[in-house]
Amino acid sequence: MLLQRILTAIPLAILSVWAILYQSTEVLMYAFLLVTFIAGWEWGQLAGIKARSLRIVLAIVLTVTVYLAYRYILHTPWLHYMLMVTVTWWCLVMYRMAVKPPAPASDKFSVIKLLIAFITIVPPVLSLLRVHEIGQGAYWLLYMISLVWVADIGAYFSGRKFGKVKLAPHLSPGKTREGLYGGLLLTSLYSGAASVFFKLNFEQAFWLLVVTMLATLISVAGDLFISLLKRERGIKDTGAILPGHGGVLDRIDSITSSAPFFLVMLDFILRHG
Repeated sequence: MLLQRILTAIPLAILSVWAILYQSTEVLMYAFLLVTFIAGWEWGQLAGIKARSLRIVLAIVLTVTVYLAYRYILHTPWLHYMLMVTVTWWCLVMYRMAVKPPAPASDKFSVIKLLIAFITIVPPVLSLLRVHEIGQGAYWLLYMISLVWVADIGAYFSGRKFGKVKLAPHLSPGKTREGLYGGLLLTSLYSGAASVFFKLNFEQAFWLLVVTMLATLISVAGDLFISLLKRERGIKDTGAILPGHGGVLDRIDSITSSAPFFLVMLDFILRHG
């Protein structure tokens, strides 16, 4: 299983780095539209949509929404308002997961879960594209995405070595608090290396450390939220397109919550230069 995950992850990582560093934001947008379409198809299952044709319709609507938002919202104040709403939404999600157990597994259609797709998928995609446009944007975007990878690596090895206390046993039994601490430690070191690379001053480096650790915590919320939806639907993975990883949503779950927050705070960090 681990070997299969690695064999899938390596070409994906190489392709992602190449696209981020050497392609324009416009080209990247079309790549993200493909990811959005697949994620929309998978979300149809989470929402209880059984008809393949209707799942395709949802995927198309989400993809078109991202495209239109890129064209008409990305460079307007509306993006800021959208991000504020999204960050608030994730705070509410974290509270909900902390105080309320998942509902019993059901395959019934849910309008609410259908609508949640738009706030879970659209703002993060716009955030990634907006980061790519700013100064040194390709490298900032690479940092933001790789931050999730680094956190996963730290959590995996720390959890295997020291993991005892379950983080959220009702949602993801495999995650431990010790794994989370390992992820936070490794990402904090990673932020230090990034501060040197981006030549940040002391104040900027401090805030990058704070933002990095908060983004790591928020990324866990995205991971657990998708786990919650899968449990309530009675499924293990959102799809099977990525061998060893499951579906696209299984791979981008952490980014859905961390990307909007990171974009908001990155603007704050750069203004303190």
